[in-house]
Amino acid sequence: MPTVQKSDKNRKDILNRLHYAEGHLKAVSKMVETEAYCLDIINQNHAVIEALRKINQMILSGHLGICAWDAVHSKNTSKRKQAIAELINLYSKTN
Repeated sequence: MPTVQKSDKNRKDILNRLHYAEGHLKAVSKMVETEAYCLDIINQNHAVIEALRKINQMILSGHLGICAWDAVHSKNTSKRKQAIAELINLYSKTN
């Protein structure tokens, strides 16, 4: 399978977002260790969740713009069907 991060900028943006999410996750761990207020922990968890959602959006955008686009426009029927099946499978995991 080809990777979606075709450009160095896209890869760097995704890595920056991952580091951002990692920082928020470390903050959650620290808050639990220090017995921070429960709702503050939940708010910090939301920051982690949203950061991961954004990362997934960035990766999916790259995939749709490159890999899926190529597969759908391919003359290879098997390649088209596989691309569609992968997207359906991914969608079923998110719902």
